[in-house]
Amino acid sequence: MSICFINTRIMRLHDLKVIAFALLFLALSVLQQSRCQQLPDSLVQNALRVSFKHLESSVIEVRDSTRFPSYAPHDLQWSYFNSGGWTSGFYPGCLWLAYELSGRNEFREWARTWTAGLEKEKRNTNTHDLGFMFCCSFGNGLKNVSQNEARAYRDILVQAALTLDRRYSPKVGMLRCYWDEAPFSQDTTLYPVVVDIMMNLELLFWGAENGAPQSLKDHAIQHANKTYRDFVRPDGGTYHVVRYKKDSGEIFNKGQLQGQDEKSTWTRGHAWFTYGMTVCYRYTRDESFLEKACALADYFIKRLTPDDVSAWDFDSKPEFKHVKDASATAIVSSALFELSTYVKDQAQKGKYREKATAMLAALCSKDYLAEREKTNALLLHSTQYLTQPGNQNTDKPAIFADYYFLEAVKRYLALEKTGRVF
Repeated sequence: MSICFINTRIMRLHDLKVIAFALLFLALSVLQQSRCQQLPDSLVQNALRVSFKHLESSVIEVRDSTRFPSYAPHDLQWSYFNSGGWTSGFYPGCLWLAYELSGRNEFREWARTWTAGLEKEKRNTNTHDLGFMFCCSFGNGLKNVSQNEARAYRDILVQAALTLDRRYSPKVGMLRCYWDEAPFSQDTTLYPVVVDIMMNLELLFWGAENGAPQSLKDHAIQHANKTYRDFVRPDGGTYHVVRYKKDSGEIFNKGQLQGQDEKSTWTRGHAWFTYGMTVCYRYTRDESFLEKACALADYFIKRLTPDDVSAWDFDSKPEFKHVKDASATAIVSSALFELSTYVKDQAQKGKYREKATAMLAALCSKDYLAEREKTNALLLHSTQYLTQPGNQNTDKPAIFADYYFLEAVKRYLALEKTGRVF
């Protein structure tokens, strides 16, 4: 046997060993990543048990289906908005999610009852939050009701989408916020836009796919692109509000309404942005929206503290660094679960999935899950306006935190079972 042949065999055996070790390392890495991404079943089941128990008790607390929980500032008991309040869709949304997670018919009946109380808002032109109000209630209800009810729900959603679209200005190319326009502000020459509107674009996208004009989708795309252009700073942080001149569409100024100061990044605003941009990709499959969603998500992850729950503002003053916002964390956790199913790069996919799971695990812990408190809220430690004197909704439960927490749990379980969130 020639020396060359022997050397070739040795080299082949060496190559096979290298390949085998590489495959083993890869398998162990994948297994380790999978383990990192999984929550203990007991933690998830306890979170669901507490959530179902509290929601069941909340029906007795709320009593009246014309009242909709918002924050819980007084002894952790719910305060309320009427059906026109921006948070009104989250409570029926929680009940729909509880039905889907539990299969218990009483949650579906309660969800139907509180959802019905919102129908009269489908022509409400005084708010930019119809997406919150209708997607969380009627939108979640669509797949959980009879065929006849579903047709009625679709008609209501389409009308709400048409109403929301009336806030769009072709001159500015965006939907208008109502917070600092008249009568909230005396300057009627300005056209204020807040980042929160990104979350309401889903209603326009959905409407365009279900009988409303295609222009609704076009307006949503235009709004999203201009929001990213005008609200994102060079470092990746974001403004909460940009005010335009109504007649020209030129930018008048930029700043914050609920964050620390004009140059800070309010975490819930950035969370709305991240989730909203993910929804834009879901409906358009435009790669530029995926890139934008990832950039926003990466900034949030980069600024997240080691306990995996965001501060109320990424640029908070030192004396307020300890103030958390569980709602922002729940929103981004849910968004990351969805975003992880869109990205192609496996490392990026794993990072988003792992971080979403870590954030959800933190919210399921005794520090944030309201298991030991006398409250029917699900999560503690959300913040509305820390810097507003006399504001009572600081470090308190918030109904939207509960909604996105349940949605994150549902998406986590769906990913574990099917590899998809829908």
